[in-house]
Amino acid sequence: MTMESNALPTPEIAEAARLWAIRAGDPGFSDWDGFTQWLEESPTHLAAYEAALAQADEAAELLAAEPRPAWQPQQETGYRPPRRRWLAGAAIAAAVAGVTGWGLIDRGHAPEQIATAPGERRTIELADGSRILLNGNTRVTIDRDTPRHVELAQGEALFEVKHDEANPFLVVTGKTRLLDAGTVFNVIAEEGTLDVEVAEGAVIYQPGANQVRLDAGDGLSRARADAVPVLRKANTQNVGGWRTGALYYDKAPLDRVAQDLTRNLGRSVTVEGSGFAPYTGALMLNGSAEDVLARAAPLLGVRFTAQGKGWVMSPANGSPP
Repeated sequence: MTMESNALPTPEIAEAARLWAIRAGDPGFSDWDGFTQWLEESPTHLAAYEAALAQADEAAELLAAEPRPAWQPQQETGYRPPRRRWLAGAAIAAAVAGVTGWGLIDRGHAPEQIATAPGERRTIELADGSRILLNGNTRVTIDRDTPRHVELAQGEALFEVKHDEANPFLVVTGKTRLLDAGTVFNVIAEEGTLDVEVAEGAVIYQPGANQVRLDAGDGLSRARADAVPVLRKANTQNVGGWRTGALYYDKAPLDRVAQDLTRNLGRSVTVEGSGFAPYTGALMLNGSAEDVLARAAPLLGVRFTAQGKGWVMSPANGSPP
């Protein structure tokens, strides 16, 4: 793709952008694939479409709704975009993710980054009734102008999404998009690794041009950003089990277990050594961190050794680190 963002749109492109803005503003509009393809053909198309939206916004300014926060409990208020901009948001986010990186379009407000420390949890209530539950050591970015488009930079989050076919809920992590279809789903993203489990509804996994539909009871794991994802089954009752004090695993590598323990215990857990067997089972999080690790050690076949402000996990039959 040739980057030509400074080129001025031709009259033909400007007219095409105006027509796309009109079509995308129709509640019955369904040609999102065609719209996204047009946007991705050239950055000039994206600029022309933004200009068309701005012109439409000016015309509709007197009819704009009262300002409303994008999520609660924040009390901050600001401009609420007209509905047509919300309707086209998923396609714009998809195109921008491939052209310039998510969230770089200026829509009037800087995206807000929300982060939790290890051991901390937080719930974000969105204005549409959706909720995002953040586990520890997690960072998300939300744009107040497009609150149904969330970037998960790292960590673990459970999404309870109020479905809106005209305005899909989009989670972006790295170069991967997760599009909801009326959903409760859990996502873990760490340095290119990805784990998705669906409790209700469905999620569309979109790593690029291809896509995979995950229905309730489906899971997907990816060992690194360029790895082929592995599909598996997930117990819907166990999805997001960290909320109720339990971690459930099915042949999970111990690096993954260590990351989960770090998020939930509030202190670092690292792995030293090799030859660990994948773990299948549950770990209970009740009690102190020391209690949790004392119960986990025999189940995992490891020993935990205090080191600095955290612990090192090593093979139970090996020498301590």
